[in-house]
Amino acid sequence: MGASLSLALKKKGADAKVTGVVGSRKSKEKGISLGSADRILTSEEFGENPNWNDFDLIVFGVPVNTIVELIPSLPEDWPGLMTDMGSTKRDIVSAVESSHSSSHRYVSSHPMCGSEESGLEFANADLYEGRLCILTRPKGATEKAFSDLESFWRFLGMETVEIPALEHDRILSYVSHSPHIVASIMTDWVWENECVQKFTDRSPLPLTGGGFRDMTRIAGSNPKMWAPIFSSNRDEILSSLLDFRGHLDRIISELGPEKPLDLDHWKSFMEKSRDHRDGILKKKNDPKKL
Repeated sequence: MGASLSLALKKKGADAKVTGVVGSRKSKEKGISLGSADRILTSEEFGENPNWNDFDLIVFGVPVNTIVELIPSLPEDWPGLMTDMGSTKRDIVSAVESSHSSSHRYVSSHPMCGSEESGLEFANADLYEGRLCILTRPKGATEKAFSDLESFWRFLGMETVEIPALEHDRILSYVSHSPHIVASIMTDWVWENECVQKFTDRSPLPLTGGGFRDMTRIAGSNPKMWAPIFSSNRDEILSSLLDFRGHLDRIISELGPEKPLDLDHWKSFMEKSRDHRDGILKKKNDPKKL
């Protein structure tokens, strides 16, 4: 997402010089060849000579646990704007509040976009256009910092909404984190079925239709990113999955042989699900939105 951010700024004509910090020399060489940023440094090179005053904005585009480790290294008297693109917020906000004074310029961000693909070669200049960015304000963040960061994301074509850390993590457990787990379970569940394996081997094309592809697109996403997400939001993910299990148990009960199959019930179930999906995706407000 960091490389996409760099490309998006260039496409929007931002008067800014973008420096990308990557984890290895190999990534640096790849970034230079792809034109991922104006200047690219390895984390080791940056650590040797940070030059904080060269920057107006720092954006952490790394896993949540790495963000938490890096926050204490930010100089407290640095006047620039600081943010991240982390998928959970409680640990990040706690680290900011522990490391910074009662007046600082760190506001956490979560652009609700991205891809199941990872790597500099998959950077997309249009990734942020027309999408939502959730902003989470730690205690002590100045109003100016919040306003400036909101303007930054809107410059890239995003809409913004402010959500506190606890509520953010609870919501994301339902709309992102647990669905990733369910998608991964689905691939294991289907592939471990002997009949599926047997006839998949015999078939010239996949036995699945578009539904399975759509529901499992996010299965097995970048483990380096997702393992820290599961760790930092473990309690909310567990709670949401237990809730999901309750819904699944009710469906299993309806299919049990001890009761007659009620076709009207299933018709109502599917209609309600469609209405709920439209509500979640705000299609009732704007039918053009996906």
